This record gives sequence, C-alpha cells and structure tokens, in this order.
Amino acid sequence: MRKLSEQELEQVKKAIASKELTSVEILVEIYDHYMSHLEDFQRSEFEDELGKLEVRFTSGYCHALQAKLNKEIRKDVGKLHWKIIQRNFHLPRIMNIIGFMSVAFYLSSSIGNGKEAAIMMIFPLLILKIFHLYLLARSSIRIKIIKRSVNQKSHLQSSLFYPISERMYLPVIVVYSIVWFSDMMFDIQVSSNIAPQIALIFSILLFIYVISVLEIWKIKSKTSLI
Repeated sequence: MRKLSEQELEQVKKAIASKELTSVEILVEIYDHYMSHLEDFQRSEFEDELGKLEVRFTSGYCHALQAKLNKEIRKDVGKLHWKIIQRNFHLPRIMNIIGFMSVAFYLSSSIGNGKEAAIMMIFPLLILKIFHLYLLARSSIRIKIIKRSVNQKSHLQSSLFYPISERMYLPVIVVYSIVWFSDMMFDIQVSSNIAPQIALIFSILLFIYVISVLEIWKIKSKTSLI
C-alpha cells in the first residue's frame, strides 16, 4: 500500500466530483473505495486502475446507489420511529401518560384564556424548530469539511437529514393546517378559543412526539454524518 501523490489525489477528486452526487454518505463511501483500491497499486498502474473504477462506478450506477440508500434510510427511520412510538404504549408509559393527562386537566383551571393555551401548544413546536436549526448547523459544518477535503463544489446533504427533518415539519404543518382550516371553513379563531384542557393534552402529545424524534436522532447520529 502506498500514499497517492497530490496529482493522483486531484484526479480521484475530479473523477468523483464529475458524478455530481448529493448524498454525502455515498460520496464518502465511493471516495474511500477509490482510495483504498488505488493505494494497492504502483504509480505506473494508477491510470489503468482509475479507468477501471470509472467503468464500474459510472455516474448512473452511483446515482442508483444514492437513490437506493435514500430509500433505505427513509424506510429505516420510519420503522425506528414507529418502534419508539410503540414503546409509549407499554403499561408503565401508559400510566405515565394518564398521570400527565390528569395533571393537565388540573392545571388547565389556572389558564386564563385561549391565547395562553395556544402559547403553551407552541412551546414544543419551538423546541422542534430550535433542534432543527441545530441539526442543520451541525450537518452543514461536517459537510463543509468533507466538501473541502474532496474538492466538491456541488450541493451535498446527508441522506439522513431529510427523513428526520420531515418528522420535525409534520407537527408544525398539522397545527398550521388545523388553524387555517378552522379559520377558513368555520370562521373559528383557534388561538383565541381553544379549550385549556385540549391545549394541555395536545401539548403533552406534542412533547411525546418531540422526544421520539430526538430519540431517532440520538440513535442514528452515532453512525451518521449529522
């Protein structure tokens, strides 16, 4: 095994950049494969071996790998999220939820109006938004380092980022849709007229959802680039 020269490294980087991949996981995997393969050959064999790699790892083939990975990650995240949600239906957690609901009804008597209740519902959504910004910043920093190391100019993103982001957007879209639909169809200002008990219960359910999304990230971040 030998260390590739700067000129050879540039050739490898150009070859991979020309494929215009957007998944950082696939790009890193292919780059590592190119490097480990080429380091096993002498300088005189470099051009031929790089050509063989290019014949095998065509742009179409690499994009097919990328599409397959994106599909598998989306499916895997969905299964993991469902498993995490199912844990909440075990007896100990059900008892905890019932306890939270009881406390919610008790505390609802101290809420003065619908606006205060609506603000309480927004709080878990705000946590999701803050976490999403953190996730975006963390992912961007890591990807910038990778782009710099492989001279990649085109857009790159972690294949895991979008499936998790979608789960962050979902409750925001649902809440906005309910508010918009109620206002447009029934002329009901949800933010001013929502019952405190409903707002508290909804807030608890949102918190449970937020925690489940955080658990997904905690598990997946151990082996991902976000």
